[in-house]
Parts: sequence; C-alpha cells; structure tokens
Amino acid sequence: MTTSARVALLGMLLVAVPAAARDIHYGAVSHPALDSCDAEQWRGQREAADRCYRELLQSDAPAEIRAEAAWALNDMQLANRLFRQAAADMPDDAGIMVRWGDLFAGSHQDGEAMNIYREALALDDTNDYAYLGAARVLVGGFDDAANTYLEPLLSDATRHDGARAAAWLLVARISLENGDQSQAADALDTAETIITANDLPPLELYALRASADLLNNVTESRFTAMSLEYNPHYGGIYAIPAHFYVITRRYREAIDMYQRAVDIEPTLAPAHEELGINLLRDNQVSRARRHLEIAYSEDPFSPQAVNTLRLLDSFDNFSLVHDPDHPQPGILPITLRLHDDEAAAIAPYAIKLTRDSIDVFTERYGFTLQEPVIVEMYPDHEDFAVRTAGMPGLGILGATFGYVVAMDSPSARPTSQFQWGTTLWHEMAHVFTLEATNHLVPRWFSEGVSVFEEWQSGPTPGVRIPMSVYGAMSDDRFLPIAELDEGFIRPTYEEQVIVSYMQAGLVCQFINDEFGEHKLRELLTAFGDGLDTDEAISRVFRQSPADFDDAFDAFVTREHGAIIDNLDDWQRTHQSIGERVIEEEWDAIIDLAVHSIDLLPWYVEPDSAYIALARAYDELDRRDEATTTLLRFWRTGGYDPGTLRQLGSWLNEAGRTNEAIDVLQTVNLVDPLDQSLHGELGDLLMDADRAAEALLEYTVALALDPHDKATAHYRVATAHHALGESSASQAQLLMALDVAPNYRPAQRLLLELMRTEVGSERN
Repeated sequence: MTTSARVALLGMLLVAVPAAARDIHYGAVSHPALDSCDAEQWRGQREAADRCYRELLQSDAPAEIRAEAAWALNDMQLANRLFRQAAADMPDDAGIMVRWGDLFAGSHQDGEAMNIYREALALDDTNDYAYLGAARVLVGGFDDAANTYLEPLLSDATRHDGARAAAWLLVARISLENGDQSQAADALDTAETIITANDLPPLELYALRASADLLNNVTESRFTAMSLEYNPHYGGIYAIPAHFYVITRRYREAIDMYQRAVDIEPTLAPAHEELGINLLRDNQVSRARRHLEIAYSEDPFSPQAVNTLRLLDSFDNFSLVHDPDHPQPGILPITLRLHDDEAAAIAPYAIKLTRDSIDVFTERYGFTLQEPVIVEMYPDHEDFAVRTAGMPGLGILGATFGYVVAMDSPSARPTSQFQWGTTLWHEMAHVFTLEATNHLVPRWFSEGVSVFEEWQSGPTPGVRIPMSVYGAMSDDRFLPIAELDEGFIRPTYEEQVIVSYMQAGLVCQFINDEFGEHKLRELLTAFGDGLDTDEAISRVFRQSPADFDDAFDAFVTREHGAIIDNLDDWQRTHQSIGERVIEEEWDAIIDLAVHSIDLLPWYVEPDSAYIALARAYDELDRRDEATTTLLRFWRTGGYDPGTLRQLGSWLNEAGRTNEAIDVLQTVNLVDPLDQSLHGELGDLLMDADRAAEALLEYTVALALDPHDKATAHYRVATAHHALGESSASQAQLLMALDVAPNYRPAQRLLLELMRTEVGSERN
C-alpha cells in the first residue's frame, strides 16, 4: 500500500479521539528529549510526562519523535501525519517504518502493520524491532509463522537487547498460556537479565511474574507490590494476570482483577473492554455496558468493543423468559434470553431440556447448583460469536461461562448440521463441571464430560464420532492424557480440536465403563481440590498417567479397532452407495448399505447408509423393513429432520401412534420452528388422548404465525375443550371466527360449548 493510501486508511479510522495507549517500546526509538518523557511515563508520573510530551510536540524535534509524543498523548491522527511526514523525509529509514507499523498494530490494524514490517525489513533485513513487531502480530493471530521472526531474536545474543528482552517476554506469555511453567520461568529469567543490564522498564516482566504466581495459586504476588512501587498507575499489573484467569475460565476472578486495573489506570481501554466482556459472561449487563462504553471512548478502533456494544443494542429485540414466572422455594430459577421472533416456539422445549439436564447431572455428579441458570440463544451466529469472544467468525455452537450459557438458536444453522437440544445438553454439563470445581477443571475433562453426556444421556443419545477422528485414531494421533488440554488450546493440525473433543469424550466413556461413574465424580472432586491432571489421575485411579494411557488405548482398540481396520472398506462402500442411489439400483444398495452398517453402525449423519437402505426398501415395496431401518437410525442417534418426519408418517400410517409421537418430539429438538410439525404432532397427541401435550404443540404452532390462523386457533380451542377449559376454548374459537367467520368446525364447536353452558345453567 502506498504512503498516501496508508494515510487515507488511517485517517478514516484514527479520528481525533483517544485510542490504545502507547506501550513500552524497549528501545525501539531513542532521542534524549523523548527518553526523558518516557522515563516519567513508565514511572507513572502522568502529569509530568504529559507536560513533557506536549513540550516535545511543540519543539523542533524530528517528525518521527514528535509523532511519538503525539501518540503518547493519544492524538493518533496527528501521530499518523507526523509518521507520514517522517517517512517521506527519510524513505530509507526502516526504524521510522517500524514505529509507524507499531502505531497501526496499536490501532487493531494488524494486516497493514504486517505489511509495514515487511517493508521495513526490505529496507533493512537486520532491523530487530521489525522482527519483533511481526512476531507480535502473528502470535496474536495464532500463526506459527511467528517463530520465523522470533527465532533470530532468541538465538542471537548480538541482536538489540531491547528487542531480545521483548521477544523473551513474548515467549513467556505464550508459555504461560500453554501451561508450560518451566519454559515460562526460563524465558522470564532471560528477559530479566537483559532488562536489568539495560535499565529497561520492568513493568511487563513484573506482570508476567505475577501471572505465573497466579497460575500456581499465589494470588498475592510480591511482583505486584514491586510493580506498584515502580509505577503506582500501571494497570497492566492486574490486567495481564486477569487474562490468565479468563483463559482458565475463572471469569469472576478476572472481573475483580480487571476492576483493580482500571481503578489505578482509568484510561486503560483494553482492561475496560475485557472487564465489560467478562461482566457480560456473569450476566451483569448494565455494568458491562458502562465499561464497554468507556473502552470505546478511549479506543474507538477496537472491533471487540464496537461489536459487543452493537450486540447489547440488539438485546432490545430479545425477550426474557423466566421459569418459574415468580420465585418459588426449592425451585432453581431459569432465565432464557430468546429473540422475540422465536421465544414462544423455543422456550417450552428449552426449559424442559434445561430442567431435565439439571436433574440428571445433579444426581450423577453429586453437585447442586447454587445460582440461577441463564440460557441465551442467538438466531444470528455472528451475534453469538461476538457474545462469546467479542468477534465474529467463531466456529463453535455454544459456550458456558459458569451459570450463563450462550449458544446458536435453532435458526442459526441448517438443521442438517445442528441439534440445538444436544448443544444445550452439552453446555449444561459444562455448568456442572465448572461450578463443581470452582472453574478449576481442566478443559479436556469439562469437554469430555459434556461429549460423554451427549452420548449417554442427551436428547438424541448415541456415540457419534466424525470420520476425521477415526482417521486420527488410525494415525495414532491421540495425545497422552497429561497433554490433552494442548489439543484444545494450541492445536498443531487442522482438525485437532474436534479430535481432542472426541478423545476427551472417549476417555470419560472409558472411565464410566471400566471403573464406574463414581470415578467421574471422584475425578471432578480432585480437580476441585486444585490437582492437575497427572495428580488427579494418580489419586483417583491409583496408577500413573502412563498406565492410564495404556489402558485407554486398549479400550479404544477393543471398542473401535474393527472400524479402524475396515475404514478403507467403509469409505469405498459409502461412496458406492451414493453412486447407486443416483442410478436407483435398489437391490445393490441394500447389499452395500447392510455391509456399511455392519462396519460402522454408529454413523447416522444425513448421508447415512440407514437412510439409503430405508429408501431402497421402500422403493421395493418393503415398507416394514424400511420402517425398522429408520427406527434403528433414530435409536442410534440419527436426527435428520426430514428423515424423522418420514419415519413418523410411516409409523402413524401403521397405527403405531405413540412411536410416531416419540419420533416427532425428537424433531422439535432439531427444528422447533417448523410450524407444520407442531400441528401434525398436536393432532397425533389429541388422537392419543394427550390433550395437555397437544395444547403445547398447537400453542407453539399458533405462535409461529401460520398462514391459516383460523385452523390454528381452532386446534388450540379443541385442546382446551378436551381439558375441560371452556372459557379458554371459547376465546380461541371467537378468534378463529374473527379471521374466518364461516369456518364451520369452529362454528359447530362454539355452538356445542354454548349449549353445554346453557344446559348447565338450567340444571
């Protein structure tokens, strides 16, 4: 991008309002007057530093130095203009380009910052701070290419000391995020040696030392006191450790830390932003908005702050549904936040699922929830992503922050890809594992329990393992139990996260099957006591993690070895079935599909062999066998709505009404927004003398704004009538006749009700 274009881009974004604070630069720029101002700034002498920067800005210092002063005073637009002037005056100065790139990085424009760092390296391929800036940007984007830029700074002691110190601090931060305390300690020791020898500001060093202490359960670190003595207004001493509370899902502790950060540094925009986001995770909406608005006023270029404030504005389009309507002793309150267009259709099923999950998990894990549960569902997946991470583009379906669950609503994704009921069940398991351990549970066990409960007790139970995971099994890519968290946090290959989910679920299934479900409870207790995975495995199972791994491997081989051994055969057969379906070769399909199911009976995705087999049987007038096949598909965990609607129809035609009802009720946990389904299911329930359940289905159908409102009101009326609720029935009939005055069924039922009422009065 040209200099003029770069100015135009930054000019659009960097208007004359404050942005992110200018961070410690570790000697990336040096000038006697600037050094004096910076020394006061790093020591927390704010007023003196601001006076110093203002004087420097009015001086005849070089443009790039005055740009630093403008940046320190949060005049980003002026800083940009001055860097532009400096770059035009000295186009071959890589140092100027690097600091201009740092300005862009500090304004959340990582892509353009990276371009500038590359330009700087083209001018001077030995510029250490260009390497440092590029590494920081790439680390923030979880890009392994960061190592290419970091390695020269870490391995070559002749590099600039300031860049080396900052590089080692970056390594320490990454190591702490990965849980590698030993590597972090070594990196911090190296950074400290360089910082001390060069009299560089030690504030970030202290904050990372305090973070390491926090991860070792030392909450009152001596490095906090050292930092406050050096600079009593450095909010990073609390904000940086708070980040490690967040990544270990200890959101309430993070809130307290971020609050302390903004208390001593009120203009620290990132801390206000993270405080706001974590307050939302604790359902403190009004307080969250206040801090997000402060963050935006200090740094209007942050996508997270902007996106989250827009999300909060959208809450006007959501309804809060409370169960029970009013507090009742002994009943845990549940609150749903649902979009107005979907609330009436989703709420009854979501409430029942939530209550069912609470009953199951309370008994299984021996823990009673202590606070109300809040469940939020978003019809726009990007809104859910912002709610979860502050940014769009997130690939997950749900997230749990303790007693607050956020997830996609049924309309956010195609029904062939998303079982909202199973997702809610999964997230409710997280509520228990997080709260039972005070959020100390490692990620692998919390995810493992949730996946296991999907398979074991969820609304569509059945062990469903993606084919990519069977491939990982075949390639021996499962991690040792002590390292399983790494597969979630910093995956090393494209599908490792989903592989880690499935491995964790299989570990919990292994524990349940081989040792009993009480061992799952004991393991949860061990994590609540603060033990790490190695310690917990040793205590609960009286064996080493290595022996546990060996036993688990044997379990996987026993349960899934035949599938792994025949994976190529299954894949060939699966492909052949698809080809035969196109050609409508039904007899051949039957043979292939039976073989495929024998090889892998748990595969129940929308392209499952069960569906092809049922279609082949039906095409050959073998309806009973087709029905039996789809029943097996359903009982194995198949959830494709169209397939289950077909199965329900066949069962009803065969007079198997109660089975048809059971199947169609499952469809509600995948596609509750299908208005015709509720009417059909309500009719079946009425035929089965289950009027109360029929009333629910008819009421939901009416709430979905059907085209034929007269029939919808009439159906509700018939359910009320069957329940002996004459007044409610009459009210619905009058609404039906208001829509269609000549609607004969409604006229007849209303006349019947009126005659009954007159007869009662005479008697």
